[in-house]
This record gives sequence, structure tokens and C-alpha cells, in this order.
Amino acid sequence: MRKVLILGAGGFVGKHLIEEFSGDYEVIPCDLGEQFPRSVDVTDAEVAEKLIRETRPDFLVNLAAIASVGVSWQIPAKTMSVNVGGTLNLLEAIRKYSPETKSLFVGSSEEYRAKMPSEEELAAVVRGEIPENLKLKESDPVDSNNPYGISKIAQENFAKLYAEKYGLKIVLTRSFNHIGVGQSENFVVPSFAKQIAEIERGEREPVLRVGNLEAYRDFSDVSDVVHVYRKLLETENAQPIYNVGSGKAYQIREILNILLSFSEKEIRVETDPAKMRPADTPFICADNSSVAEFFPGTPIEKTLEKVFRAY
Repeated sequence: MRKVLILGAGGFVGKHLIEEFSGDYEVIPCDLGEQFPRSVDVTDAEVAEKLIRETRPDFLVNLAAIASVGVSWQIPAKTMSVNVGGTLNLLEAIRKYSPETKSLFVGSSEEYRAKMPSEEELAAVVRGEIPENLKLKESDPVDSNNPYGISKIAQENFAKLYAEKYGLKIVLTRSFNHIGVGQSENFVVPSFAKQIAEIERGEREPVLRVGNLEAYRDFSDVSDVVHVYRKLLETENAQPIYNVGSGKAYQIREILNILLSFSEKEIRVETDPAKMRPADTPFICADNSSVAEFFPGTPIEKTLEKVFRAY
């Protein structure tokens, strides 16, 4: 049975990825702490080397990261240490001890330079018609405006370097927003869902505190995303980098309204300055043509209701 090593397995995506691979693979889940048999800090080069030397996996997925734009503004140095330094430690370990391992390193749509819709294009988006030129393609420039995105660009550059210079088998993603049960409340959907559920139970005043509601984002169900990750590892890759997203753009206000529709309470919405970012990209949507054949396409309403009911 083939082995898949999952770094950051205790996180939101990791738990879903374990489920995706279970049964068909020997899954080796790793994370910080004592939740799993192997406690691994990817920023420790010796620990990373020992892990790869002892497991020599067929596949590796690196989810170990500071994965929030908001958090990255608070701890930019640690974000670089984990996201870039940790990646380098893994690449060095694979190069030395397991060069046949095929690795997937998860990047982000936050790497891209924002596309600014014209008034006419934005009007089309509001109607639900996304002009193709607004969708981000893998060939578009990367030029992030936040520490998280910058760290992912650096991760990607080092991974490509090791693939070119040492022949390592590496596939890279630029993953767009994904949502589902178990996501941290640092992210917009669980933040909304938890507040609404608490109001529904009478545990807080009927006021929902929000950040920027005007931005458009490409949201996918996390189960769709991990399925694509598996397929990218199992198949031959025609390109080094893949957008993983739904190819649809949803305004944050629309997401909020869907979640509010699940509640019977009258809820007032108020902007919280603490939830506003120093810089925020107005529109992000994937050209997902490179992974469309693998993408299940779970309806957004189904995913949002599942998250809400979990709270």
C-alpha cells in the first residue's frame, strides 16, 4: 500500500485530507503537539530530516502553515519562518533521503496581483456573469499585498528551484478560499456562522459584527479541494502550478445573506473596524480550467448550511 505523509494534519484541511486518502493509502498524519503519533515542527530542520528519512513516503502534502492573511499581518516574521523556512527544510530532507517522493505544496490565490474590475465588468459580476479576463490564470503575475501571500510566493519559488535543479517531483497549487466544518473562526464564514448560531441560541445580543462585505471571493467546499489535491498527486501533471478554485465569485455580503437566511432571528449587522484588513483585494476568482475535470462542484448553499448547522 502506498504511503501519503500529511504535514499539518491536525488543521482544518488536514482532517478532510486524511478522510480523502483513508482506505486506499497508508496515511501518516503529522502535526505539532500530541494529537498524532508523530509531532513535527517543520521549522526544525533535524526533525524534518528524521521524518522523511524514516517514512520515505510515496506522496507528501504540506499543509503546515500560517494560513490566515489576518494573522500574517500580526506575526509576519513567524509567517515567513513557518511557510518558507518550513518548506525549505522539507525540500532539503526530500532531496537527501527520498527523492522519489511526489510532493504537493499548497499555495494561495493571495499570491496574485489583484485584477481591478471596471464599472462595466463589475456590473456584469453583480449580474452573475464573470468576464473571462477577470479570472486569474496560472500565467498571471504574482505580486501579493500581504505577508501571507508573499510567503507563499517565496515557498513556490523555492519548490520550483528544487524541482528544476534536483529533479524533485513537485506539484504546486494556488488554492482559492475553501470552507467547511472545522475551519478556524479567524476566517469569514465560520466567524459569521458562529455569531449567528449564538444569536439563535440566545447567547449573545442580536448584532453581527463584520469586516469588509464588498469584496468578491472564489469559495469552494473543502471536500472538493482535497479531492483535487489527491487527483493532482495520482495523475501525470501537464504543468507545475494549478489553480484550485470553483471558478465562481461570491460577494461576502451574499455569503452573509445566505447564512442569515438559516436563522429565524432579526439580526442587525454592524461593521467592526478590528475586522478590517490594512489592505484587501476587491475581487478574486479562479480560472480553474486546469482542474475542472477533477472538481466535484458542491453547491455553495449546501456547504454554508453544513457549517451553520455544525455551530
